[in-house]
Amino acid sequence: MNNQEKIRQLKKLIEKSEMVKVESSSDPDFKQWKNLVERTFIKVFGKESTEFEHFDALLFHYRVFVITSSSDYSSDHLRCFRRDFKMLIGSIEEYIQELEEETPLSLSEEFVETESSINKLFISHASKDAEVVEEIIELLEAIGVESNQIFCTSFEGYGIELGENFLDAIKNELSSDSMVLFVLSKNFYASPVCMCEMGAAWVLSKEHIPLVVPPLSYSDIKGVLPLTQGMVLTDAMKLNSFKEKIEKTFNITNKLSFSTWERKRDRVCNRLDKVLS
Repeated sequence: MNNQEKIRQLKKLIEKSEMVKVESSSDPDFKQWKNLVERTFIKVFGKESTEFEHFDALLFHYRVFVITSSSDYSSDHLRCFRRDFKMLIGSIEEYIQELEEETPLSLSEEFVETESSINKLFISHASKDAEVVEEIIELLEAIGVESNQIFCTSFEGYGIELGENFLDAIKNELSSDSMVLFVLSKNFYASPVCMCEMGAAWVLSKEHIPLVVPPLSYSDIKGVLPLTQGMVLTDAMKLNSFKEKIEKTFNITNKLSFSTWERKRDRVCNRLDKVLS
């Protein structure tokens, strides 16, 4: 994960902190936000990092050693919650500042970053094709795409966070810095949501690749996506070109050897043949 993506993930935590209205460690909204912080810190810094260690040490409540029937520690709990919450927000802001200082951008570089880069991948698909999509994710991660760069509503960890607005989340992901993979199947064309996503993607996203799922063929979608080069999902040679396209788009440097890629690719194709048959 590059520094720009780390900064984006950490800024999202600051934005999400606004949903915490009740100053209590047992509040459901706070617990949801705290879980998001934990997952994000693990992705950005790693579970063995000092940043995660400092977060993990925060209690957000007063540690009571002796409890009696007449005990009332509510003011102590509130004081500890406010202290730890403020400390965590301050730490996140410091991490963002440190990362920004590590990656200074000139105005021209910032323009290129904003206008040209693609760092997210949106998989537009019908929910009934979840098995097919799982194999596509397997291919993408084998190529070197990070899981947090993939948005796919059918699988936990790749889609919408608990509590997020479904339509707002899709709109945010279909942004100008995203590539969209259309998983075109009979189920896709039967889904009104998929057809809406396709229309939105043409307006909002930067690149599109149609992945045609047999028994459909590429001739079946001509006229629907006339300006975009697509491929049949089980075509091994086309998958090689797909790998090169993804590597170039996402600036992947730690590339698989061709023999390793062929082995992984063929295993996925064999599983897809079984699913589609």
